Amino acid sequence: MLSWSISALCAKLVSREPHMKRLRAMPSLLLILIFIIPETVTAQSGRSWMNGFVFADSDTRGLAGATVELIGDQNSDRLRSVKLTAKSEQDGKYSIQDIPYGEYTLRVTSQDYEPYQIMLYIGSDMLTQIHVRLKRKK
Repeated sequence: MLSWSISALCAKLVSREPHMKRLRAMPSLLLILIFIIPETVTAQSGRSWMNGFVFADSDTRGLAGATVELIGDQNSDRLRSVKLTAKSEQDGKYSIQDIPYGEYTLRVTSQDYEPYQIMLYIGSDMLTQIHVRLKRKK
């Protein structure tokens, strides 16, 4: 009786072996679904963000109250009307959100300091970090 039970059990295991192979493959399939499909489903928003610090007399202490402006490329119909502004916080940090990708002029100004201005490109769905040091007016 005992030998019949063991042989019957072995027969059942052998008959289920193809199902076991499928079950062993499931974790791999789940990993693919979890990591690859969301990447293909999410579309780029075309919006980016920017942050950094404004410094002045000190290399370690930020300048509070500086005006940071991003002015869209005047030759671009899409960016001509874009002008985004932020004020630096007490520690000199500034942050600008929801920036459409493209070419900009970055201008940083503060009373008693020379204006700072550069041209830059903001990539789509990316963080841009720029730290600025202003010089005192003479």
